Amino acid sequence: MEYLILSALFFAVNNVLWKWIVADYLPLQVIVKRSMFTSLLGVVFLGANGFAMYTTFSEVLFVNLTCIIGALGLVFMIYALKESSLNNFIHYSLLGSIGTASYLYFIEDIIPQNYVLGILLISFGFCTFLWNQRFNSKTVQFSAHRNLALMTLCFSISGIMQWYNLKTYDVIFLAVHQEVEVLIVAGIIMCYLKQPILSFFKFDYILLMAPIVTIAIIAGMYGLKMTNPFISSIVSLTTPMLTMVLAVLVLKEHFKWYYVSSMFMVILGAWMLT
Repeated sequence: MEYLILSALFFAVNNVLWKWIVADYLPLQVIVKRSMFTSLLGVVFLGANGFAMYTTFSEVLFVNLTCIIGALGLVFMIYALKESSLNNFIHYSLLGSIGTASYLYFIEDIIPQNYVLGILLISFGFCTFLWNQRFNSKTVQFSAHRNLALMTLCFSISGIMQWYNLKTYDVIFLAVHQEVEVLIVAGIIMCYLKQPILSFFKFDYILLMAPIVTIAIIAGMYGLKMTNPFISSIVSLTTPMLTMVLAVLVLKEHFKWYYVSSMFMVILGAWMLT
């Protein structure tokens, strides 16, 4: 459990850094430069300690598909943060617990308590947030909601798939594999869009993200390995709360009463599923 809490804390800091940095750079530029650094460190570490080996071709496909879906989730996330505020990001992140709980309930027979009531409360809180956004003078574009929805879907699916991978493979191997896939996917999209690559050797705040996200990913995977995707998603509810506090303190974002009240309803609904 302590690994999940540590991961939630570092992901909250990472979320604020993403929002801050993408204000000055193109989203893919940030993703590629950060993943170049984390991938290099990871490959060096694995080279010194030995690489894990795949046992079957189906596992090769499954692990790579998991990482590709997770990488696409990150791309959608950064584009969404570029277009909207952390308020929207927080609520969509919380919404992902519905899909995770439903999968474990119907597929793995891991039965949450108060399943129906919890999901109704999460849905009501999320709809309340969207409804009250009409009072916001800065309207969020449809593309931002689309990217946030795709981000939530990708992260939920990759989290469940990674849970299965952790039953076979080492945490560090999967974490490094994920970062390498992020670099490849973001790099391919970046080349397709003909966007310039940032200098790897130029010092900036993107490099600060590398150790923070590395700790967050590895701690999160250790926590996921020792629990299950739903418990992991529930503990990670502290990430949105910490992100909200940091957004107010660091980014000076304004949180109206309905942001807090709707988020509270969503969090309460998620806790009722445990």
